[in-house]
Amino acid sequence: MSVIVVLRRLILDPLLRALKTRQVLIALSAVVVGLLVMALPELAAVRGELLTLVISLALALIGGYSLRDAARLARERNGDSSDDLRELVKQLLIELIEELGEEQPEAGEARQEQSHV
Repeated sequence: MSVIVVLRRLILDPLLRALKTRQVLIALSAVVVGLLVMALPELAAVRGELLTLVISLALALIGGYSLRDAARLARERNGDSSDDLRELVKQLLIELIEELGEEQPEAGEARQEQSHV
């Protein structure tokens, strides 16, 4: 294989794949919009607020997409375990209610002892 093919497979292909992701496209769009806001003198009065808005919106979108992708990846790896999760939560709530039920009579006895003193 030639050096160009190896270079392309090792460096350029992963770089191009990364540049095509939604997160990178949103970040690049935010940079372009930010540069436009900085370049237009008519927006000087609200430049700071617009940049804050653009950056906040971009970060929220990137975070949302990342969270969604992570959840999808976890579901694919572990299978759809929403039923298992429901059972675990149900079991946890039952145990919590039982513990609270056991603690209440003990607390009531302590209060009665204090009132007799």
